[in-house]
Amino acid sequence: MIQINLLPVRQLKRQVVLRRQLYMFAAIIATVSLGVGGVWLMDRRAIAQNEAEQAELHVSLERLKPIVDEVSTLERREKLLNARIETIQRLRSNQRGPVHVLDALSRNLPDQTWLETIDESAGVYKVAGFALTNFAVADLLRNLQRSKEFTGVDLILSEQVMIANREVKKFIIQFQRGMSAAQPDLTPPAAQRKPGA
Repeated sequence: MIQINLLPVRQLKRQVVLRRQLYMFAAIIATVSLGVGGVWLMDRRAIAQNEAEQAELHVSLERLKPIVDEVSTLERREKLLNARIETIQRLRSNQRGPVHVLDALSRNLPDQTWLETIDESAGVYKVAGFALTNFAVADLLRNLQRSKEFTGVDLILSEQVMIANREVKKFIIQFQRGMSAAQPDLTPPAAQRKPGA
């Protein structure tokens, strides 16, 4: 009887299958390696571009830094100048306010009355003075109430006191500045003139 050894054929078939699997595994490894390498190259390129952009931005920032510093200095100076202008305007309005109040009071002050003190607090004026008669106090109160320069005119105190052996009426009147007095005309005198005058 003749015996045939089939073992080498089976081994050869198994080797062929193993080689195919090895080639497929190598192909998969190569494909994955190429994919990872491609991603790595793209990332390196993107990183290089970002670094180049960052360097350009840094150069631009260094170039613009003096301009930014100058703008910051100008903004600080503008704030300082605006604060000074507001202070000047407030001083001008405060300077004109008492002048207008005193002028209006003197125009409305009847005979036989005189003022002792004028106090202002938060836009409310208190005027203290003396009159020879109650009629003079009433006339002053009526004149101030009719005046457009004052609002909220109110008699706070009226009492009889002795001055130089004579009975006089002491009074305190409270009021606020009216709208026409609160907003004085800030136009310079040259601009207020009429053409041809």
